[in-house]
Amino acid sequence: MLFEELDKIKRDAVMMTIVLMFIGLLLLLIPEVYILFLEGTLGFVLLVTAALAVLRFISGTKVLMHYIELVLGLALGVLGIMIMLYEGLFLWILSWLVGIYPIISGIHSIVHALAFSRRSGKSGWWVLVVLAVPLIVFGGFVLWHPWLTSTQTMLQIVGGVMLYSAMVSGLKLIWLWPVKK
Repeated sequence: MLFEELDKIKRDAVMMTIVLMFIGLLLLLIPEVYILFLEGTLGFVLLVTAALAVLRFISGTKVLMHYIELVLGLALGVLGIMIMLYEGLFLWILSWLVGIYPIISGIHSIVHALAFSRRSGKSGWWVLVVLAVPLIVFGGFVLWHPWLTSTQTMLQIVGGVMLYSAMVSGLKLIWLWPVKK
């Protein structure tokens, strides 16, 4: 059971490292003038996703899972319309997601460092705890951001937090990857 959980954590850590690194670099490099384009694109993608969920529901069998997918697809469609209509909604959602994710990820890293890495006998497991504490603090700073006055500053802070999250997820692999002796 312990090794199955460790394999699951390894896969999650690899995927989160790649995704967070891409999102962090994108947010650091994107100029402020392209935010409206990004908002429109995201809104359109969410609308297309909703349309595909409706079409999949119409052509598929009517089981409970398909009803759940339909409701989630329609909710994404409404979110897409709201993102396209309200200009600041995209950045507000982004700041909340990027604020909440590092807090949850930091707590998750601390729990797994104490529960699995410490018991695995590998030295330096405490580094995960040390790296997870700033992750929780950075998430709190993004949620409570009275000093942010411009969109570009907000994007840079959010991108930096995402890159730090990617670094912590990548370093988690050092203690999770099996070492052959």
